[in-house]
Amino acid sequence: MNFYAALSGWTYPHLLALSASLALSYILTTAIYRLYFHPLASFPGPLWARLTIFPSWWHTRTGDRHIWLYALQQEYGPEFRYRPDSVVLNTPSAFKKIFGARGNVKKSHYYRVWPRNVHTINTWSSTAISVHARKRRVLNYAFSEAALRDAEVFLHSNIDRWLELLGQLPQTEEWSSGVNMCDWMNWLVFDILGDLCFGKCFDMKEPESELRHIPEVMVSFLELLHPIAFGPLSRIWVWLKPRGLDSLLAVASPPVVVKWQEFVADCLEKRSKVEQEQERNPKPESEVRKDFFHWLFKAVDPETGKRGYDIDELFAECELLTIAGSDTTSVVLSAAFFYLARRRDIQSKLAQEITSTFSSYGEIKGGTKISSCKYLTAFLQEAMRMTPPVAAEPSREVLVGGTTVEGHYIPEGLHVSTGLYCLSYNENVYPEPFHFRPERWIVGEGDNGSSAESVALAENGFCAFSFGSRGCVGKNLAWLEMRLVIAKTLWKFAVRADPTNKLGGGDANARLGRQVEEQYQIYDMFVAGRKGPMVQVKRRAH
Repeated sequence: MNFYAALSGWTYPHLLALSASLALSYILTTAIYRLYFHPLASFPGPLWARLTIFPSWWHTRTGDRHIWLYALQQEYGPEFRYRPDSVVLNTPSAFKKIFGARGNVKKSHYYRVWPRNVHTINTWSSTAISVHARKRRVLNYAFSEAALRDAEVFLHSNIDRWLELLGQLPQTEEWSSGVNMCDWMNWLVFDILGDLCFGKCFDMKEPESELRHIPEVMVSFLELLHPIAFGPLSRIWVWLKPRGLDSLLAVASPPVVVKWQEFVADCLEKRSKVEQEQERNPKPESEVRKDFFHWLFKAVDPETGKRGYDIDELFAECELLTIAGSDTTSVVLSAAFFYLARRRDIQSKLAQEITSTFSSYGEIKGGTKISSCKYLTAFLQEAMRMTPPVAAEPSREVLVGGTTVEGHYIPEGLHVSTGLYCLSYNENVYPEPFHFRPERWIVGEGDNGSSAESVALAENGFCAFSFGSRGCVGKNLAWLEMRLVIAKTLWKFAVRADPTNKLGGGDANARLGRQVEEQYQIYDMFVAGRKGPMVQVKRRAH
């Protein structure tokens, strides 16, 4: 009697019992393999996280995956397994190895969920190393020294107007009314971005602006896509994209996705028309607006000599610049104002350094003077350490041949990374990690002083701009922007926390990981979401 003949006499309950038995056998076999025979079985980690991806996905969905990973680090040490196929190694040397030239990893399929379609892949979302290399060569052209020199004028015009508007806030006994610095910072950096990338300031900082909702649209877009990209169905999503999903989403996307893509597309269309007109009717070089889009539009691949980006790629890069060029800088500056407002001693020391370095407000510019402000640099480094713009772990998939990190061999196809929040709060690298202390970045600075060895270790673990070929291409611009905002603000104003509103800090009664009142709170949505702080300002006497 053959198999099919035997089955023909089975009743529905028999088949149901067989199916249940096979399913149970599969689950038990998979569980035993993942716990005891998987290549990552030797790494410690919570039971359910070693068995299934749902714990990590759940904490992604709730926006606290970085806090969950830190709690695991406190329990298991800096090396642990948090998904069946993934480990993190949260040490400076592991970070440099994984993200450096010898890491033998690529970006995982997580990044392939994000593009609007398979043609709109940007420098951030490209997972193929060869594709990324071409895009990065072109993007480097847009961030050349010449481009950065042309950009500074747009920084000053926007920062100066922003400070003028801060000075117009209603006042009570010298101090202004409270303002949500997260909102104000979003408006400023988006306006700078508009000038730098799209040829026109968005004017979000202006009271009558009709675009102030755009940063929230961007946040909603990130909050929606991030859990999908890190979820249990992400591989299916990626497989379906070129097989009809992209076409379906083009006509049936959630409203927030549509609004976000329309905003980026509108910016691209208007700015492209200006460059196309310039090609048809060239202006003298001195009259050409040389923002970043100009350099991107004109860019050529230095290896092939061909135009760098087609229209789909321009959309993708514009979307990247909008998110990476606004949100990451806004995260750090919002945190900087949180700590400025609560640490008057640090604020006084910063103001003293700035007013003794520059003879006037107008002298505050990019260059050697502002770069020489050691305490300003250390203050911003500490803000970035305590508030890494990407808080969780950037997902990396091991390539053919595997990789060895900290003595651990990780086979091809598995995932290895560093939790950037975990590394930033690793007490073996940063003693008293929840204490905001700029002095940890300067040798001999502070009452107890910082040793050369401790400063070198801190620098080695600094991860705010990532590292290697995937490191932030706009790093120099971000440094200039942050230095100018803080220096110019403290020249004009003193800052304090709004005594009636503690938005932005932790709460002693909150859940584990959010109880430190003097820590600025962030939420995982790849880049860091945040709320507040509420601050007040008053004019500084000179």
